[in-house]
Amino acid sequence: MYTQKRIEIWIDEDSAHLIEFRKLRVETVIIRARIKEKEKFLQPKEELIDDSNLQENFFKKISEQLKDFEEILVFGPDDAKQSFEKYLKMTILFADKNIILQIADKMTDNHKHAFVNKHFKTLSYKKNEK
Repeated sequence: MYTQKRIEIWIDEDSAHLIEFRKLRVETVIIRARIKEKEKFLQPKEELIDDSNLQENFFKKISEQLKDFEEILVFGPDDAKQSFEKYLKMTILFADKNIILQIADKMTDNHKHAFVNKHFKTLSYKKNEK
């Protein structure tokens, strides 16, 4: 049987949904990309992070959650997934990890879970054929 510690990440410019399938349940962690525009105006200027660091900080928060996984499926509707893949490949911790990119539209949580199930069932089937 093919058992590998894997995680799925649905990502767009606003948030990342880290989805892990466990024996009896699906666990999802949501990481937000940036503060809301309304909250920006309420913070002192010295506390604001410039836009150039927002994406890097967002990716860093996500990657901290991925250290223990061998296989990472990244999917979503926009260019954030490619940028995140580049970030991971530049990080030494992820050099030996299997990172898979898939294009996907905006989805509900149920659609995300079904998408991931289909992807990994197909992958497991192919590995078992060998």
